[in-house]
Amino acid sequence: MLVDRVCGRRTDPVTGKIYHMTFSPPDDEEVLARLEQRSDDTEEKVKVRLEQFHANVDAVKGNYVEIGVEIDGSKKPGEVTEVIAAALEAKVAA
Repeated sequence: MLVDRVCGRRTDPVTGKIYHMTFSPPDDEEVLARLEQRSDDTEEKVKVRLEQFHANVDAVKGNYVEIGVEIDGSKKPGEVTEVIAAALEAKVAA
């Protein structure tokens, strides 16, 4: 899914607005004609970026063990927001 999200991303060079060709395409044919895809938003390059991420994430996470909080982002947005707010409140109070 992440690869699809990144590879479908396009930018309007005039306005700077970001569109997605599947999830939020432009309504205007003129805008559609001028959209640009970033050179690193290809499937091959996204897969390389993901491999690099997975190779390095544990080392980075290790630096934040004492202050980090793991959040399940697969829940509904409102639920995730509540969990984040509670975690931040607990960290600030500590």
